[in-house]
Amino acid sequence: MGNFQHLAEVLQQITEAAPTGRPAVKPLAIGQDMAAAVVRAASADGLHRQPNHEELVIVLEGEGDFRVGDETRTVRAGDFIFVPRDMVHGTVATRVEPLTYLSMISPRIDLQKDVVWQDRPPNFHLV
Repeated sequence: MGNFQHLAEVLQQITEAAPTGRPAVKPLAIGQDMAAAVVRAASADGLHRQPNHEELVIVLEGEGDFRVGDETRTVRAGDFIFVPRDMVHGTVATRVEPLTYLSMISPRIDLQKDVVWQDRPPNFHLV
């Protein structure tokens, strides 16, 4: 992770390193008060919530159904989604794969301690 990165290179890295059909995460920044990563979603990544964190999601590639609270919408490259604290959210299905998005979370998050999964956590591949 560096202070400067290029989106095309990050997307290439996640494409080359991520196993097919398995969600992947490429951390981009871990600061004192926020974290950012590129996420490549599988068909359904698992609904979850972060009780103490807000998240901004920007769709970079693909198309899929994303849920926030009780609302599910089809999202595609260029869309962004705000997820308030403690709101159940996640990728419900992908339509045009890969569904890849930039996730920015504040405050900084520990995925092991700060995420509450509705079922069981997906088996993310860390790139």
